[in-house]
Amino acid sequence: MARFKIGEKVFVPCSRIKGMDDLPSVFWPTTVRSVKGRSITVDLRGGVESEEIGSSLCHKNLGLLILTVGDLKTEPTLLDPLAKSILQYCRLLVPDDYIRAYKIRSLEELKTVWSTEQDNCSHLIIIGHGSQAGIDFANNGWCNPAQIEDAIGPLKSLKKVAISLCCKTGYKSVGGKLSDIDVFSHFIAPFHSVHGAVASQFTQSFLAFHLLEGETTKVAFKHASNSTPGSISFRLWEKGKLTAGPK
Repeated sequence: MARFKIGEKVFVPCSRIKGMDDLPSVFWPTTVRSVKGRSITVDLRGGVESEEIGSSLCHKNLGLLILTVGDLKTEPTLLDPLAKSILQYCRLLVPDDYIRAYKIRSLEELKTVWSTEQDNCSHLIIIGHGSQAGIDFANNGWCNPAQIEDAIGPLKSLKKVAISLCCKTGYKSVGGKLSDIDVFSHFIAPFHSVHGAVASQFTQSFLAFHLLEGETTKVAFKHASNSTPGSISFRLWEKGKLTAGPK
């Protein structure tokens, strides 16, 4: 079955279209003109039809949701600076309309924010403290994947790529389980503890390869891992299976 249909809305990386270097966003929002196997053509400026573009490089939806899970202890010195660095970088990639950033401290707040933003979200970035057991919420303590899944609820729109910057959430007990729920297509997370500066640089590198260069999730993950000092512990999970990163 074709990934896109004629007339469907699509976000195409500008790097894959000639003559689009002047756009402030890394994406050209347009519609599908034709579908040919694993490639599509789209409408360009002036009603011109594009050359064939690999459909795996394009997105049906675009929205970056940044969630900082507060702990009331390290927010001023770690979590807030990390969140700000990623937020400002994302503003260089896409217009502000495509970005949402929240600080939450409870599962109830996660549930509220997610119910409001999930339809607009294609990529979720989670900033907080993690372990092999789950993620630390200031008001709830350590919450396991089952509790997080309950707060998120069932899939109501397109699947999301999740990037967790919470230490040790790359273990199968957390990242593997969360990647297997309906909401996520991929789940990226560190296998060990990760320095805040490394987490920021890895995320920016991944988004640059994935959104700016138009690479698939797996290829962008590998390039970001290879180009970021200290990021070798990041793992990529898909449907409960480890598809890239250290075993």
